[in-house]
Amino acid sequence: MGNVDRASRLIDAVRAAGVGEFCVCAGSRNAPLLAVLGASDVRLFSFVDERSAAFFALGRFKLHGQPVAVVTTSGTAVAEMLPAAIEAHYSGIPLVLISADRPGRFRGTGAPQSIEQEGIFGVYAETSLETWTRSRPLHLNVEFDEPLIDSAVVGCRLSVVGGTAESRAISRVTLATPNQQPVTTKRPLVIAGALASRHRERVKAFAIALGAPVYAEALSGLREDLDLPLILSGERMIPRGNFDSVIRIGGVPTLRFWRDLETLGLPVTHYSDLPFAGLTHGEVHRLEALPDLRGERDDEFHERDRAQAARFARILDDEPQSELAIIRALSHELPQGARVYLGNSLPIREWDLAASREPRGFVYEANRGANGIDGQLSTFFGWAAPGAANFCVLGDLTAIYDLGAPWILRQLEALVRVVIVNNGGGRIFGRVASLRALDPAMRARIIENVHEVRFGDWAKMWSLDLTELHPDEEASRLAWQKYDELWA
Repeated sequence: MGNVDRASRLIDAVRAAGVGEFCVCAGSRNAPLLAVLGASDVRLFSFVDERSAAFFALGRFKLHGQPVAVVTTSGTAVAEMLPAAIEAHYSGIPLVLISADRPGRFRGTGAPQSIEQEGIFGVYAETSLETWTRSRPLHLNVEFDEPLIDSAVVGCRLSVVGGTAESRAISRVTLATPNQQPVTTKRPLVIAGALASRHRERVKAFAIALGAPVYAEALSGLREDLDLPLILSGERMIPRGNFDSVIRIGGVPTLRFWRDLETLGLPVTHYSDLPFAGLTHGEVHRLEALPDLRGERDDEFHERDRAQAARFARILDDEPQSELAIIRALSHELPQGARVYLGNSLPIREWDLAASREPRGFVYEANRGANGIDGQLSTFFGWAAPGAANFCVLGDLTAIYDLGAPWILRQLEALVRVVIVNNGGGRIFGRVASLRALDPAMRARIIENVHEVRFGDWAKMWSLDLTELHPDEEASRLAWQKYDELWA
């Protein structure tokens, strides 16, 4: 079989599997694939950077729920897709990775552009289209010999039925329905992580009936729903509830208390679309299997929580130039119904703590599979929706990780604004107790990567709509100090 025919059959097969868009990174070895795609009625996005292309593809799936393929040439170009493959694996996203390869006789020879591409993604990708579960990435490696274009090119014209973002989890995982109800406890805590919108009414009804305090992260879509028995003052309130169990619903949470659960000894029951417990203990059940439980609301606990939330608000009023206060102000300034992508590290945690609770109809998204900070801008650009107000809120180091991401802007119809909270380094590490004992100068230079970078010229280079926020370092220190004292 010739190269062009092999490429045509492969593209036809992945389109039949539901792929409607392709992110292509041109090279010589993948010329047959590019030729076929160029002659086909598919949506193409062109990239110079495979890493950005793969994270952008993640964002496209988050936008429309349909698998997206990334097409690369041979060699290290393939390896550039590994970070996105890992994120997709832990997020249950069916990312399709198509790599062109030199003939097998070159493997192990050290010939140019010849590396071990077969199985390069290990446990993070399946390798057979016929048995693909669509619960994680798929890697298809195709060999092309010289001459690369060996026949006339005829594009594929297959009509593909697309999915939606709300249907994307239907075939992603297979989880056993629990054979028994959760352990009956007197004081459960509910933690709501990322939730698809189709689950939110059911989760809301469950939480209201149970009456137990709910810590709802922004990605749950329930954080601003004041009909729920929400914890408003932050996760520091949790230890004051004397909870004897935890019910986690949705994605793996981001809060520090979640990590502390590893050693606290509290029983945890998980309900999720994904098979990951996020801890070394606890069985994961289908989210649809959420039981009907009844309980009573602890008004005294919530009264104390509201009092602490009011004190915290006064701290932000007293330190308006602090990072926490700036996050709060930003949440008030964004337009009604804005689509808000939260970059990892400090901004996503500060948003959960300090952002407005006013119901504004925000739609949230983030990469929370592997908790990495790479590829955040690229994913945001993929998720940006035409005709909507799309905002990305992220930190300075996260932005630096993905400076080439705006390459794709000229190929998008969506309007985007990037908000960089530039505090001059990885200040989140200053909040890590285990690092505070280190020499401050060494911690600033090596761990926090303190810098004086400004992003204005970078934004001009790409014609990017940018807001750069600069919290006052001393005000931020005082705000966190007062917050710590609030819980002392």
